[in-house]
Amino acid sequence: MKNSGINLEQVKINNKSTILKLINEKGPLSRKDIADETGLTPASVTQITTALLSDGLLTEKGTDETVRSTAGRRKVFLDINPEYLFGVTVNLDPENTTVAVINAKGEAILKDSFKTDKEKSADDFLRKVSIRIDSITDKLPREQKDKIKTVSISVPGPVDRENGIAGRAYGIWKESVAIKSALEGLTGKNIIVSNNVDAFSKAELLFGEGRKWENLFIIKWGPGVGSSIVIDGKIYEGRHKKTAEIGHVIVDREGKKCACGRIGCLGTKISYQALNKITRFSSEDFGTVFENAKKKERKDFEDAISLFAECIVNAGVLIAPNRIVLEGSLLQSEVIRNALIESCKELDPAYDENRIVFSSLYDKEDHIGPAAELLAYELF
Repeated sequence: MKNSGINLEQVKINNKSTILKLINEKGPLSRKDIADETGLTPASVTQITTALLSDGLLTEKGTDETVRSTAGRRKVFLDINPEYLFGVTVNLDPENTTVAVINAKGEAILKDSFKTDKEKSADDFLRKVSIRIDSITDKLPREQKDKIKTVSISVPGPVDRENGIAGRAYGIWKESVAIKSALEGLTGKNIIVSNNVDAFSKAELLFGEGRKWENLFIIKWGPGVGSSIVIDGKIYEGRHKKTAEIGHVIVDREGKKCACGRIGCLGTKISYQALNKITRFSSEDFGTVFENAKKKERKDFEDAISLFAECIVNAGVLIAPNRIVLEGSLLQSEVIRNALIESCKELDPAYDENRIVFSSLYDKEDHIGPAAELLAYELF
């Protein structure tokens, strides 16, 4: 007869995860605060946190001299110990690749960025990445370097997470690449591979808008166009584990062939490559170029933004998210963000500055996505 009883070990793991996520979300908390927030008994909270303190995952952050618990003791606050673990993140982008060392709070303590060499074979490029990983970790004290067990890498395009295979890293490789097996052989570490926008969505859940809202539509613009859907606090994966891809919505039946193999995708109209055919620019000066563009060029820019807005509003009608979160190098320009939001508002007044927000993690985009994936794998 199949045992349908409660798996007590799994309950303990779930309770541990609940406590760690709560502390990550709300900062240092006392045991009483944790019990009140989670509904766990004070005895359970004490048992779990004592074990986590002994393991070094939690650390005491001092006491509140003004507030005492029901037992008359000062509240002792607990926080995640940033020194508990270290990991390596690799953010692979068509323009640049960033290797970083992060701590248990997702903070980057070392970074190394370099141009993504798309002319190299995937094997050669991954060898270069492994060399950069060795170089950056060699700068760490021995006790920190010894705590690195995992490398988390994010790439554009579809990803087979279980097997660590990039199906087609748009703008980088045209073929499938077995990143996990290649880097495990080169580094001797655990390797996690994720889609870059899904990884950033995980970061929003751990550190950003996902701490306030359960349903999000996250959009990345630059160099390509990507998106991810969060439903009830979980990243949605469709058939064959594919992520949401607003950049591959077909907008022009007579358009150009996209890297995905289809015709007339949104990305063929508003990616770096497409916009550079209007005029040369870099992500840093795009807002300036937009403002100072000649009449025809400005009209072409505005048409691209308008087309993007149509896709966002249409997707929003179907998904009905609490918030639409913008990220990516092009959207770091306030001028471009405002133009995009205004275009959305013209189509539907509900899509205003309250509904469409710029990610608070914008200055961490080069590492925070794979960092969140690593922490979810190691801690949560």
